[in-house]
Amino acid sequence: MKPRPSELLNDLISRERKARIEQVLENRTRFITVVLDNLYHPHNMSAVVRSCEAFGIQDIHVIETENRFAPSEGIAMGAQRWISVIRHASSDECASWLKEKGYTLMAADPPERAMKTKSKKAFRLEQISLDQGPLALVFGKELHGIDPHLRSFCDATIFIPMKGFTESFNVSVTAAICLYELRKRLDALPAIKWQLSPREKSDLRDEWYVKSVRHGPKVLKELTNR
Repeated sequence: MKPRPSELLNDLISRERKARIEQVLENRTRFITVVLDNLYHPHNMSAVVRSCEAFGIQDIHVIETENRFAPSEGIAMGAQRWISVIRHASSDECASWLKEKGYTLMAADPPERAMKTKSKKAFRLEQISLDQGPLALVFGKELHGIDPHLRSFCDATIFIPMKGFTESFNVSVTAAICLYELRKRLDALPAIKWQLSPREKSDLRDEWYVKSVRHGPKVLKELTNR
């Protein structure tokens, strides 16, 4: 049996780095995921990526029918290296993928829009429960919001109550607030419900070891060919 990348690179990773990787793996989850519908501003893309990584969200699903998802490394501060970006060519493809995995899709809307969407039940952020299963938060394009076709796949809408004249938060701020609140609820659940499987942890460990070594792919190839 061929050794795993993490085994081959083990001696090149410091004890402190390995401990940090294990700590992050224990808190990583796919129980909550984020869907970004054709964001066009690199700052927003990058800020959402950074929030997802910081709160332990492993996957971001991006729909690229109009805009290429290309976060700025300077703003994301390297966070993009540690998460998984799943790219979709259409709303149908994205929604079908998530539904097959058992996700409930929640459209993140400004309060007024959420309350006017008669076909979807609207929930305040504090009303959201994670007891029913994995959750996908859907965020729309700047200014215009979620595409109507993608919205049709969503099971309900979620909104953050506003107390001032401002009608809504920036999309990246909305994502950060939602993830902060939902992460607290996630941590209150049994870890076995939301943690990655042993196989998923092993795969990410391999990936992160390669990324933690200078010229990792080249070094791994040399070690593999010995």
